[in-house]
Amino acid sequence: MLSAILESDSDSSPYVLRQTELRTDAGADQEVGPHDRTIVERFIASIVKHREALQRRLIQQQPVDVAVTPERAKRKRVESPIKQPGPKSKSCARAFVARAGHMNTVSNLLTPAKAIQAEREAEADQTVKNDLVCDVDSVLDAARPTSAERRLCADNYAAIVCARLEKLIGDVQRSDNAGAKCGRESKHLGAEAARKNTKAAGKMSLTAAAAESAGEQADSAAYSQLVRWISLCSKASGSGPKVSREPMMYPWMSAFIAFVAKELASAAAAGESSEETLKLVSFGKFDFVADDSDDYRRVDIGLVLSSGNTSSFTDAAPAYKDAVMLVELKRYLTEQAKAYMQLVLYTRNLFGTQPNRRFAWGLTVCATTVRACLFVHDKVLSSGAMDVSTSDGRRVFVELLTNWTLCESWRLGYDPTIRYDADLKHWEIDVCDSETQLTRSYICASICCNAYSTFGRHTRCFVAHKKTAGPVSASSQDSSMVLIKDSWAQATGPGSDVVHDEVAYLREIRDALADDRALYGTYPLLEAGGVVQIKYAGGVADDTTQLMLKDIDKNTRVKVPARIHRWIVMSLVGEPLHNLKSIDELIVVAGDVMAAHTAIAKRCGLLHRDLSVNNIMFHRDANGGVRGMLIDFDNACRITDMEKTERPDCVGTLPFMSIGNLELSDVERTVLDDWESLIYVLCWIGTVGINQADQDCEAVHILPIKSWHKDSATNIAITKRQYMHEVSYFEYYILDHIQKVEGYEELLKLLLHLHASLFNSHHVSPSARGCIIPRKFEKYMVGIAQPKVPAPSDTQFLDRNVDPAITDSFARRAEIADALADELLEVTQRFRDEALQRINKGNTH
Repeated sequence: MLSAILESDSDSSPYVLRQTELRTDAGADQEVGPHDRTIVERFIASIVKHREALQRRLIQQQPVDVAVTPERAKRKRVESPIKQPGPKSKSCARAFVARAGHMNTVSNLLTPAKAIQAEREAEADQTVKNDLVCDVDSVLDAARPTSAERRLCADNYAAIVCARLEKLIGDVQRSDNAGAKCGRESKHLGAEAARKNTKAAGKMSLTAAAAESAGEQADSAAYSQLVRWISLCSKASGSGPKVSREPMMYPWMSAFIAFVAKELASAAAAGESSEETLKLVSFGKFDFVADDSDDYRRVDIGLVLSSGNTSSFTDAAPAYKDAVMLVELKRYLTEQAKAYMQLVLYTRNLFGTQPNRRFAWGLTVCATTVRACLFVHDKVLSSGAMDVSTSDGRRVFVELLTNWTLCESWRLGYDPTIRYDADLKHWEIDVCDSETQLTRSYICASICCNAYSTFGRHTRCFVAHKKTAGPVSASSQDSSMVLIKDSWAQATGPGSDVVHDEVAYLREIRDALADDRALYGTYPLLEAGGVVQIKYAGGVADDTTQLMLKDIDKNTRVKVPARIHRWIVMSLVGEPLHNLKSIDELIVVAGDVMAAHTAIAKRCGLLHRDLSVNNIMFHRDANGGVRGMLIDFDNACRITDMEKTERPDCVGTLPFMSIGNLELSDVERTVLDDWESLIYVLCWIGTVGINQADQDCEAVHILPIKSWHKDSATNIAITKRQYMHEVSYFEYYILDHIQKVEGYEELLKLLLHLHASLFNSHHVSPSARGCIIPRKFEKYMVGIAQPKVPAPSDTQFLDRNVDPAITDSFARRAEIADALADELLEVTQRFRDEALQRINKGNTH
């Protein structure tokens, strides 16, 4: 095979290509032909050509912190134009899913903000169309306190508040009627007197509004806006009140909530309750952009729980991390669907900014109609209409606000096993280990992964150390750091086990590989794990979706997929790939990860099924050396189970899924699917850049590979078939776009060898090579030729014993997956060893 070595020469040309012999012995990997040698030579020539320009760019570029900081919380508004999301895919179960994560994460920085916004809007629109369950009146019961004492208290308080509210409405309406009569009798006062009265009334209104925003206790006149809203709506006809602008409704809604909060506090004080009653109030600012938002969307109203007694409105700056729930208002009943969609868009930020958020509540207000929405991990459940222009509607809404005020925190959607210590300014986490039945407490040092998505597992990762009674030195704290993973795993049904038990998988991996020191650090080492426990009905209960929905009617519960809330504590703590210093380190990491992958597949019979840039990490030893680590076995599956599946499911991260996975092919999933994913990961990093020093966010938008990150599953599969079919297409679409930065030539060579070994191996028959296109894809592949590769005699092919009737190249390769995987592993290990030698010699880029 070709081995191209770059040698530094300061006196002449900066880089000289020296070619060595071709290795064609049976034990070596794939032979690389003259055409491939030309690819490497041309690539190195381009490095020399662009070297000065690259150096100028790197010198001018300031160091960039890849973490999201307040200064980088929002992007500039100026963005390039984008196309709307494509048509609904027929391959994967969920047609279109917006990319998860903060908009300023490394992967999302490569996409215009408007494109991400469009994806989120498309996802919200599909959520409303496909995943919204409307008119579920029992949703309101999910907000009820669980203890009988609190429920009785909530019922009594709600009755008191309703009585006072109706009295207030009656008093104000009688006063308004008297004023109207007086006005009719005094028409002779003339227009000038009327103008003066109107001006005085306006000043009074402004004074009342100022008093509210300043947090002063308002009298009944301050709630005239509340009564005006109800009165206007009761007189309105058609699709809603005659309101000229939507912002007029914001103080009306807030005044209603403020009145309930004030009266609840008074009722609690009169009842001499032993517990402090929190108040559910709105932020003092309406139509706001949250301080911790990653975009410029404006939220109508945010509600928070306040313990103060001086104001019905909180003075805190609006931020998603502080909000209990969000409210979306519209003027007309006909805008209900739009209100739902916008509420979905906002609520995803609650999951992303609140580490202890399990599920979320929200409100939509269209005209006088209020609906409560419960966001669980796969569905949105909406209550029936609460019309506040009627006494019955007001009563139901007051009862809901009262229940939210008095219920347990986990009924509001919070996780009681993770709590924030405001004095010490850190999160504390309690983890119950299912194996030992012991609960351990940890102190969170940092949060390295948040759940910026509306639906799904809502995976969060915390770097933490065990909580101790006394002080802990910095050195011992660093050595005892662990990674705590919080996620909602899919279950087979209510009360059943999870579909893919990551805790059980990690225990099995730990036990099977414990004696292999060469693999130590290449996989997560399980320390504890189990189901999150919630205090319920005097005991404890497993935290599941069914526990959330326990008070909701059965017909609705069966529509919601079952999930189980789990903690997993692991060591070692890894770093993301964008923290690597060179391509050689990336090659070392890839070799380590695939060595672990192979051992886990052979010794444990587990297939990972989700190799991606986020699930390959690394850590450094005391000498600064890197060690790759394969993480996240949420989608792992036993190979024996895959063999029994008639049609394997579609799992993984869309840009890195194998072609068969994207197409939901009937071909059995094997280790080759994960090897294919590795190639796509390396292609992605090679073209986009390993870190921000190499990335050009302007140029990346013209890369052919960008379609893998934004298109439908069907279209991604088609483009991958085209790109991978033959080395000339692989060169044109991928290799020609590898970063023209020193050191990337080694990644290019590795990709050439991996591509040859997987898609065009000389050791398999011609019918097992390339990406032969099924008839349904022929129209997309006009002009694509079959790979022309010299082959040994038929008796030497690895697939010589495969049924000749199997003509699909992927199916034939699946029959000899283990042999091809061994060849691929040999390639990665040889490149890993060479990269390690360059690193040790200090001759790396």
